[in-house]
Order: sequence, then structure tokens, then C-alpha cells
Amino acid sequence: MLPVNSRDEQGSTTSFKRFAGGFAQIVNAGSSKGLQMVSIRNLAMDEVTGYPRDVDGRGSPRDQARARQKMYGDLAKEWQGSTPGVAGECPITADYDAGDRRQFFVPCPHCDAFQALEFDQMRGPDDEGRPSHMRCVTCDGVILDGHKGEMLRRGVWIATRVPEGDPPLPRAMDVAALDRWRCPPCEGRCRDWQPSYHLWAAYAPRERFGDIWARWIEAEGDTTKMRVFCQQDLAQPYDPGGITVDWEKIVEVARALPFPTRVVPRSAAILVSAADVQGYGIKWLVYAIGPRGQRWLIDREIFEGAPDQSDEPWIALADALARTYPVEGGGSEKTIDLSGVDSGFSTDRVYRFCSGRPNVYALDGRHQPNLPWLGTPVKRDVKDRNGRIVSKVMLYPVGLYDTKTEVTAGLANFVQGADEAGRWPRNTLHMPPDFCDESFAQEMTAERLVDPDEEVRSAQSKRGRRLINPSAQRVWRKIVGRKNDWFDATVYALALAWHIERKRRLTAERWDDLLLEVHGREEVADLFDAADESPFVKPSRKPPREKRQKDDGKTGEPKPRQRTRWKGYS
Repeated sequence: MLPVNSRDEQGSTTSFKRFAGGFAQIVNAGSSKGLQMVSIRNLAMDEVTGYPRDVDGRGSPRDQARARQKMYGDLAKEWQGSTPGVAGECPITADYDAGDRRQFFVPCPHCDAFQALEFDQMRGPDDEGRPSHMRCVTCDGVILDGHKGEMLRRGVWIATRVPEGDPPLPRAMDVAALDRWRCPPCEGRCRDWQPSYHLWAAYAPRERFGDIWARWIEAEGDTTKMRVFCQQDLAQPYDPGGITVDWEKIVEVARALPFPTRVVPRSAAILVSAADVQGYGIKWLVYAIGPRGQRWLIDREIFEGAPDQSDEPWIALADALARTYPVEGGGSEKTIDLSGVDSGFSTDRVYRFCSGRPNVYALDGRHQPNLPWLGTPVKRDVKDRNGRIVSKVMLYPVGLYDTKTEVTAGLANFVQGADEAGRWPRNTLHMPPDFCDESFAQEMTAERLVDPDEEVRSAQSKRGRRLINPSAQRVWRKIVGRKNDWFDATVYALALAWHIERKRRLTAERWDDLLLEVHGREEVADLFDAADESPFVKPSRKPPREKRQKDDGKTGEPKPRQRTRWKGYS
């Protein structure tokens, strides 16, 4: 490398290093000046979590730096590394999830099972005098600091992300299974996903398990120290305390508990649908509603086309609203009780679509907390293509804050599962595997309930924190890089279901009557058929008792009731 010489234009400078066959330029991500007028082949970005979102009005500094590689095409290479930031807003975490998610599998010193070390395997000092250690997930053997050297020497990188539909990666595997899962050498472009790597403090050769455990104990109850522990030790983004559900677990549970689609479940009696209008099309879904907040996704579809320019998606939506769904067990079909369309995009077109359909509501979201799920409607003008007022439409406000909380809690209950008696928790969103793929699950978990001042509290001085409202309400914030269309459609569907339940005043007894009306009376099996049934099958509902009428014994017809003759007062 040429020495630094301010008088020689061919020499190196503090931020520009020349060497034989090339150069290395060091730039600041906070300024766009160094990101212009240069072509580079190899790009290295460090601590990308701290990069600003926009620099000098030119956009993200990462995107500006990548634009310098256009000349090299497929020959360009990029590397980035960083400590994670805040969950939902961390760019390095988003890039890791978009890659093949490689983890370093090391062998157990006792059973030789290869596994990725995780924090839930760590234990503190025990009564037998052993220091802080790790536990093997297979044999529960004790892994001490002295075992690290040999474990790291034999460790291999394994991609934990598998194609959709393939069996998931096992938590631990023997030596014979390594060849199947081992990552091949990275030569040239990757076919499916770019390689992404994750390591945390337990893998560091000079980091003792006892020090990690001590920092964990010290961080409990202290949000500032817990932030440092999550980001620096666990290499995980810090979650400031919102309601979150892992989309991977939703897909896993949906595959394990399938149920038929486009069929009304036996425990549901109401059908609601909602549509979210976007620039590329209309996303529409149908939920079946039952007592105790049980909801089943039974249908969903995307009607492609520009809703503000084309009639095709609206015609397809109108046809979908006329669909009927067979009830479980057959015998009858049910139509959709109530539908809604989001009016945030192509508002006039939504108004025209809803104005002539009494069972289709035009919806508009409200972000303030403590609002009813579906509020009092207001009149809005319906305009034609020329801007003339042709009619009126009722616009229904939707309280998004509490409804989004209900949706996220329903997904969490779905992941939690039923109890030992097979009874699901109240407010559960049941997802079928046919409709709950990876992209759908990611959209359903695309928003988080966070504290907007959490980042400011940790960065401000003690005097500056006094200017922050300590009782500020948490807000729902969209995760960077994810769509939330299906999440919004689900929110609108649950608001419509809430409206129907309140309007009909559905108590437990009225729910039973409604289920009987939709599904009909179930035939009571005889003694021999009942013996063959599984004891875990839900028993059929008993038919209502019929009033017995007395027989007069002569004509075989019921005897009419005798009226009471009232005596006079005198």
C-alpha cells in the first residue's frame, strides 16, 4: 500500500488507500458525497444498523453504495456485518431472515450430536458445584468452557432455512446426517438465497459461560442493560416489549393442524369477508366466526388489476361476495353475512362499489386507542368518473388499535394450542395450511405494538428524559420490508364480526340456537354406533325438549287447554 502523502496525488490519503492493482475507499454513511462518482466491485459495510434511513435526500446509504456496483454486474460482491438493533427496524436482521440463515453446529462432547448453541441451553451454577454451563439438547450432558476448543474445531455451517414444503431442519443431528445438511462452498451466485450467518457470544473462544450468565442476571429488570445483553451477547434484535408472534411458528402449527377450506366449520355460524385495496389488486378473505372468539380462515384470494383504473378486480370481487359455502357434514350451504372494503386507496371507486350493496360496508381505519371496533357511520358523497355527486354511502370507522391487538393475540393463542381436553383458548385465529404459507404468515405478523419513545429514553440524558411523557400510549408500527395487507384485511373482518355479535346480542344460548339453525340437528347415534366412536369426539347437541300434550283417550287428538273462568268481585 502506498504511503500517505498529501503532496503526491498518486499516494494514499486517510480515507483513500492505493495499492498495486486497485484502491480502497473509506466513506462515511452519514454523507452522500463519498457515495457518488465512483465504481466499485467489492463493497463492505460495517455496523449497518446505525446507518441513517436517508442521507441528503438521496435515500438509503446502503442503496446508494450498491448503485456503485452496477458496472460489474454479477461479478460484484457485497459483505455487511453489524450488531442487531431494535426488533422490527433492524436492517441486518431483515437481511439475515431474507438469506439462508446459517448457524454454526458443533458436536456434543458426550453424545457427538451436532447442534446450534442457544441461550435456552445455558444453566447457572448448580448445587453440585459445577459452574455456569450449557446442556446438550439430546443427552442433557454438561458442556463446559473447556470443551469449546474441540467443538469449534469440528463445527460446520448449516443453513436452517429450507424450501417451503420440505421437512424442517432437526434441532440436533448425528455425524451421518451432516452431508445432507452441510452448506456447500459459496462459489458464484447462489440459486435460492444469499448466505447469511449468525453467531453469538457463547461461540467466542475467550468468552466464558459464567460471564454471559452473570450479565443475564444483572440485566433482568433493567431495560437498558437488557438491550445491551440482547444485542451484544445474544446477537438478537432488542424487543422493547410489544406483542409479537413468530411467523415460522404459525406456519408450523398450521401444517400440524389442518382443516378443510371453503367449508363452514361445525363450531361456526357467521361468515364475514373483508377486502384490502392496493395499487396492484384487491386482497380478499373470508372468516367463519363461532362462540368464544373462535375464528377460522376458510377462503382468500387476490384479484389482480389496478382498482383505480380497471373494472376487472371489482367484477371479480362482486362475484366472490356471492359465493356460498357448504357447512361441515353437508346438507346446506351458507352465504356471507357481512362484508367490508377498505377505502384508503381508490376511495371514490370503493364508495361506488359499496353504495349499491347494503351488506358491503365502506371502512376507514382510526388509529386512536379505546375506540369501538366498528363505530357510528357517517355519510360520504359518491362521485362518478367525472366528479359529479350521484349518491351517498355510509362510511364506517374501524378502531384499529384494539382490533389489531385482538388479531395478534388470536395468532398467539393459535400457536399456544389447545389444552389437554382439546379446548382452544378464547379468541383463537385458526389458520389452514392451504392458505397459511410463508408470505401470508409474514404479512399477518407485519406489525408490532411498540413504545415509540423507547429508543429516545435510552439515548437521552437524565434531564432530557423529563421531556418525554412517561404515560405515552404504545403504537402499532409496521416492520420494515414487510407488507401488511392480509393483516389489515383480517382486522377489518374481525371488526365486522364484532359488529354482528353486538347487533344480534349473541349470548351463549343464542349462539347455540344460531349453530342449530346453520348446521341443523345432529342425529343421536344408537347404542352400538356410539360404542365405536372415539371418546375424543365432541358429543352431539341434545335436541330441545318438546312439550308433551295430554291425550283425551277418545279421538286420539290433543285435548285443548281449558280456559279459566274468573269469578265476579261482588
